[in-house]
Amino acid sequence: MTAKKLTDSVYFLPGATNIGIISCFSSTKKTNEVYLVDTGMSASDAKVILEELKSLFPKEKGGYSIKAIISTHSHADHCGGNKYIIEKTKCDLLATKKESGSIQNPFLQAAVIWGGNPIPEITGPYYEAEPTMPTKIIDAAVKITLDNSSEISFFPLPGHYFEMTGVLYENSKKEKVLFAGDAVFGREHILKYWIPFLYDVKEFKQTLDALLTVEADWFVPSHGNAITRIDETVEMNKIAILSTEFCILHILRNQDLPFEEIVKQVADLNNITLKTAQFALISSTLRSYLTYLAKDNKISYYIKDNRLYWHRKERS
Repeated sequence: MTAKKLTDSVYFLPGATNIGIISCFSSTKKTNEVYLVDTGMSASDAKVILEELKSLFPKEKGGYSIKAIISTHSHADHCGGNKYIIEKTKCDLLATKKESGSIQNPFLQAAVIWGGNPIPEITGPYYEAEPTMPTKIIDAAVKITLDNSSEISFFPLPGHYFEMTGVLYENSKKEKVLFAGDAVFGREHILKYWIPFLYDVKEFKQTLDALLTVEADWFVPSHGNAITRIDETVEMNKIAILSTEFCILHILRNQDLPFEEIVKQVADLNNITLKTAQFALISSTLRSYLTYLAKDNKISYYIKDNRLYWHRKERS
């Protein structure tokens, strides 16, 4: 991985999870102070990040000092490198209040997906990062002013997970970069993973609308390419969400069904061959869709013969 420059002081390191690098040369400390946005999945990712920082900020140009890691949210592929970097650099760790709990207690991610004590297939490094302790809680009211008068602020982006945050950088030239976490998925990613993991469908849709109000020169999703326009990518994400909504309503058009039959038919209609871990992820997401559709008064549910059935209220 090689970092790509977006502005004079901002880079992103492309990978399975894109990493944000925000820098500012400190005239008092004579070094480049760095804020990282996420750290990838593992210590291996963390090592790549540190090597890239050495390349970007060689000793003859002041080197670098990591001020803080900003975790957009607590999924393992975003905070899996936290522990290694914190142990090596003693930097701060910034996260929102609700995401902080899962960063400290990574087993919660698999527990949320499974709805109980999880099976082994969803308890590996992809689902459970090494635990770390955030040193500062951030929200939309927090601003960080850098020595060069640039500013880092935080933009609430809930839906994909509990309290995900976007990281918005603005320099003195009014150039802006938004690191959007998993609030929107790049085109190639959403086409490959048409049913991405979602915790709250309604909030995810509201977040997509909120992204359209953000003025920035660059938008960096955690999965996908950095882009200068976000409207087309947002539209593609909206189509994917509506597609799954319509898929569920279509399945329930003539008959009431229990949950696992809905999972099977959604997978079949989308040509997905489910393995164990993917079954758990898509099942968790489809439960979120069913909750959303029930709250939107489009479907209901009832118990019959000790099974929970889902019913479409208006049938074609």
